[in-house]
Amino acid sequence: MYPKRMVAFMALVGAVALLLMARSVVGGLTWLRGDDLIFLGAVWAATFFPVQLPRGNASVSVGLPVMAAAGIILGPSAGLWISAIGSINQRTLTGKIRWPSVLFNRAQGGLVGWTAGAVFQTLGGSPRSFFYAQSIWLVLAACLIAFVVNMCLVAGAISLRQHQNLYKVWRGHMSWMTVNYFVTAPLVYLMTVVFRLAGAWPELLLLIPLALSRWIYVLLLRVRRMYQLGVQALLAGLEAKDPYTYRHSLRVGHYAAMLARHMGLPEDRVELIGEAGRLHDIGKVHLPDAILKKPAGLTPQEILSMQRHPTVGGDLLDTLELVGCVKSGAAYHHERWDGTGYPYRLQGQDIPLETRIISVVDVYDAMTSDRPYRPAISHRRAVEEIQRVAGTQLDPVVVAAFCDMVKKFNLVETEGKKFGPARFSRVRRRVHRRG
Repeated sequence: MYPKRMVAFMALVGAVALLLMARSVVGGLTWLRGDDLIFLGAVWAATFFPVQLPRGNASVSVGLPVMAAAGIILGPSAGLWISAIGSINQRTLTGKIRWPSVLFNRAQGGLVGWTAGAVFQTLGGSPRSFFYAQSIWLVLAACLIAFVVNMCLVAGAISLRQHQNLYKVWRGHMSWMTVNYFVTAPLVYLMTVVFRLAGAWPELLLLIPLALSRWIYVLLLRVRRMYQLGVQALLAGLEAKDPYTYRHSLRVGHYAAMLARHMGLPEDRVELIGEAGRLHDIGKVHLPDAILKKPAGLTPQEILSMQRHPTVGGDLLDTLELVGCVKSGAAYHHERWDGTGYPYRLQGQDIPLETRIISVVDVYDAMTSDRPYRPAISHRRAVEEIQRVAGTQLDPVVVAAFCDMVKKFNLVETEGKKFGPARFSRVRRRVHRRG
């Protein structure tokens, strides 16, 4: 279900595109020529196999340079129609996108082609002046403005759906591909020169560098997938070592991501905090079962061994190059706001924000879970205890955000049961049957 504001935004974008189309028809549309059909085929080829983005149901293609070139070379009206029709892709035809998004995507593509052509003409550009040096800057300016319009339209729709500002949406969904977008801008100028020298057919050869650009997108997503598989492999090892610590780590990761999102952090940072929470106790794989599962209190020597797990976890993630807040979550989650924690005695803001978030939810889950040496306490008592240690053990700002979040629901009842032992035994049985 789309939010009402998002639907209104998509309808507005669609209405603008339709008005421009109607205006082009009234003005005498003359773009159904051989050159136009070649550009239509080029847009279709560049957009038919989009790359699925890592978050949500959005995707990205390499068709923007071709859309911009169509508008600049053939004019705004032709660019509008060619980009709108030619951007119908495989995901659209297979029904993977809902109709409101289908119509929005057609309007969005059309506006890219129209914007490039309109800006080029407004700046004084002409298809007959491609050889002049000033045409380089006119083409690049038109192309870059069209790309910015495209990013604003996409980010605007996502922003209204996820209730985040444009910067956070750009950072979470589009920052990784922005550079690749803009380095294709010179290709638009090359397409204009090729068209001036040899006509439309050679333009199809320029789809080859665009295919390379698409391959870069796919490669980046594969690297991300390998990273995720590395995280899953570490968690599988933790589950084999101690199922309780495994489930605790999953809950901490889940709670930490919820809290980070509640605090308004960008989605890419939320995702990393969730991973850091899941791996925060990975250093416990080095502990013997006699310590890890001991039903009574630990001896001083055993306490020292237990207190080594943040260092071991940080070193392990550093060795595997799982760095950033994932490493800090493992290495610093037992540091305290007042500087009396371990192993590095960091204090206050010296502790990364990601780790301060993990520390709060780690304390909460530890208190609301049964341990071998004590029973769980209630959600209410756990929240009261967290409030009591705010400013000494835990960051008071993060604690305030946590308390505000849990006013709406009881984490143990609404979220914690998702990671109970019964659920995982059912999952293992299903996996075994499929195997």
